[in-house]
Amino acid sequence: MSIRSKLVSGLLLRPNKLLYRILRPSPKTIRSIIHPVSSLASLLASPTLRAMCEKEDFDGVPGVSFHPKKSRGSGRVLVYLHGGGYCWGSSKSTHRVGLSNFASISGMPIYCIEYRLAPEHPYPAALEDAVRAWNGICRRFPDSEIILAGDSAGGGLSLALMMRIRDNGGRMPDASILFSPWTDLTCSSETYSTRAKSEPMFPRKAPEDHARNYVPSGIDASIPEISPVNGSFIGFPRMLILVGDREILLDDSRIVCERASEDGVDVRMDVWPDMFHDWWLFGLLIPESRKCLQEATRWISPSDGCIN
Repeated sequence: MSIRSKLVSGLLLRPNKLLYRILRPSPKTIRSIIHPVSSLASLLASPTLRAMCEKEDFDGVPGVSFHPKKSRGSGRVLVYLHGGGYCWGSSKSTHRVGLSNFASISGMPIYCIEYRLAPEHPYPAALEDAVRAWNGICRRFPDSEIILAGDSAGGGLSLALMMRIRDNGGRMPDASILFSPWTDLTCSSETYSTRAKSEPMFPRKAPEDHARNYVPSGIDASIPEISPVNGSFIGFPRMLILVGDREILLDDSRIVCERASEDGVDVRMDVWPDMFHDWWLFGLLIPESRKCLQEATRWISPSDGCIN
């Protein structure tokens, strides 16, 4: 871990973890704080960003696109589902810096789906929005290679989306990238306990709270469309999973990787030593952010390299 990552972990993330444990804020409160702060951070970082951000509409589902100023014209596009525990987060604020950097480094346009958030819109709203937007994007780019990616809750939603479109005979992605995916909303794996102290971003109660907000009363949180770790991965495209060694969600990645491999999927998991949840979103604050996106770009197409 770099010195800058240690500073971000100790001075920025851990205080927020403590505040969450004390206050247990509602999703509305989290949005009212994190979205404006991250929007301001994006504005301050804008001189360093080399991608243009535009509003989109995918068959009635709102979205955002990031177009790199130096595009490769490879005929490849990336569809993205943001994280935030299904309750907060947006490509326009919390993920804007990270996705701008990903578009710039990869040279690919990125199309981000702004699905409805819980608790106002619990399951299956996010999945329904993802399916509708995905189908619209596929119709828009019938001859392009389409990669599906997502982080945290968006990583789990990406898996649920692939299960839904596979089962309905839809067009599957050509590849998928999952950053620190949240795949088990029962929050029962071992690393919720074994990584509880090392995880600097959020306490165990945070995922449990978010799961209660997303999963309606009377619905089993372990069903595959909510906890895709329990589903079948047969017929999935090749996948790359990137996760930090300090995360309480580490087992969510490990178990998915194991089960996908058993189902015949070409899957690779990279565990980054000492890194915390979604470290790739932090832009210039930490050097590991760029390194992660460069590695994801090399995996997408080893022969292309990365745009500087």
